[in-house]
Amino acid sequence: MVRWYFAGLALSYFGTSAMYLVAGVWVKSLTGSDALATLALLCVYAPSVLSPLIGRFADGFHKKPLLIWTSLAMVPALAVLFFTDEIWVIFTVLLIYGTKSVLVSAAEPALLVALLPPDRLAKVNGLRMSLQEGMKLVAPLAGATLFAAYGAWPVVAIDALSFLLAAAATTMIRVDEPPPAPRETPSWPHLKALKWPLVGGAVALFAASLNTAASFPLVEKGLHYGPEFLGVLAAVQGAGSVLAGLTGKRANITVGLVLIAVAALARATGWLPAVLASGFVHGIGLAWAVIAVATLVQQRTPQAAIGRVSATATSIVFGAAPPGLAAGAALVAHLSFQWIYVIIAVITAVTAVWARGGRTRRFTARRTPAWRAADQME
Repeated sequence: MVRWYFAGLALSYFGTSAMYLVAGVWVKSLTGSDALATLALLCVYAPSVLSPLIGRFADGFHKKPLLIWTSLAMVPALAVLFFTDEIWVIFTVLLIYGTKSVLVSAAEPALLVALLPPDRLAKVNGLRMSLQEGMKLVAPLAGATLFAAYGAWPVVAIDALSFLLAAAATTMIRVDEPPPAPRETPSWPHLKALKWPLVGGAVALFAASLNTAASFPLVEKGLHYGPEFLGVLAAVQGAGSVLAGLTGKRANITVGLVLIAVAALARATGWLPAVLASGFVHGIGLAWAVIAVATLVQQRTPQAAIGRVSATATSIVFGAAPPGLAAGAALVAHLSFQWIYVIIAVITAVTAVWARGGRTRRFTARRTPAWRAADQME
């Protein structure tokens, strides 16, 4: 049954990765405005602020039919773009797209919990990460090529078809889901119990955003290459994330933070071999942190609240990225890339020590084997 899950996931990831790139490029080509192109991408991410509410909605339904109908609903939504290229229509469709993404991020973890034994969750979450990062290496290039040759319509058609096929693949999954829980089931106690993983994951994303901002002066002033070399760094980091996903069972938030710190110090040297190696290491560290958070949410949250807790946890962790980009933009205006990478190393290393110490103090009592296995991911 897992193979059908991954078949649907692969189709969805390909269409989504291509569409995310083309959306901004399409708006830019129609309006000539960088601001509106940026706003198009913001429309995709804006619904994440409603993650707790969308997650609560998801918890009220069986997850398999919810995922099927969500995929099918995207087909007519995208089909609207075949008949008009009005900017407000594109923005509306992208808002729907973003809402779909949050809904799926709430429903999928709960479906996996019903589908798999607890000891297989980390491995499958890792494979999900590998698949997602692998599609990021392939789909945007394919989407950009199609857009340059034929415009946005082929990309929209492929994306709509991917959702249709993903829905078909999901119907093949055989799973015995528990009855939906009452929507008033509280989620805050479960989020509070995940404080250490959420803080560690958020710091990892914040550091990754600082790393992105510092990459511009690193390439220009440290490596003395043009900005197109950023694509090489992104590819190397993506390769690290793919490998990390394949070893997802070993994912650990503390180790992930340490790897990010080591990678930052290596990048501070401005030496090309060290920079390339650091990109690979950074990709592993970041992916492991994200995989570990997702798995801990699934293992430590009751089935009744997984949707809302997972969606909220995702918004907390990935919500650290925009502030990181803003901070990075401010720092590159006043500091050298070397100092920014030192700051990244200090932040991630201190967080790793703090989170590890907090976990140790909290779980000094005797624990069951299942809890020990989960704690190893922190």
